[in-house]
Amino acid sequence: MFTKSEIETQLDAKILAALEELNNHEKMSEDYGTIVDRIAKLHKLKTEERSKPISQDTVLVVIANIFGILWLTRYEREHVINSKALGFILKPPR
Repeated sequence: MFTKSEIETQLDAKILAALEELNNHEKMSEDYGTIVDRIAKLHKLKTEERSKPISQDTVLVVIANIFGILWLTRYEREHVINSKALGFILKPPR
């Protein structure tokens, strides 16, 4: 449904590569700790990339636009356009 950004895809690949590398080291080695730290940093970057809240200004603009569209359609339904230009339209013969 939602497509991942290129950055998020690359972060996923780096995390998976680090997890695979983690299997090659013993739990008590220094490399194991460094890899775990790297995975934690990559995961933090991934969650920061994903969570961007919508600003209140954007919400207000969207609500105002929707209100304007609904108001215009209601007005046009109640006040049909009457002009001389509509008199030039050919009417079907009776």
